[in-house]
Amino acid sequence: MAHAAFNWQDPFLLDQQLTEDERMVREAAQAYCQDKLLPRVLNA
Repeated sequence: MAHAAFNWQDPFLLDQQLTEDERMVREAAQAYCQDKLLPRVLNA
């Protein structure tokens, strides 16, 4: 019996369940966090 490879980036395979619009929202939120929030956290 073959097992699927475990994906550490998406362990519940949520990406496959999202619509294109939901992926766009996720990507926009991720970009905001990386660009705006992460620098502030690192400087705190």
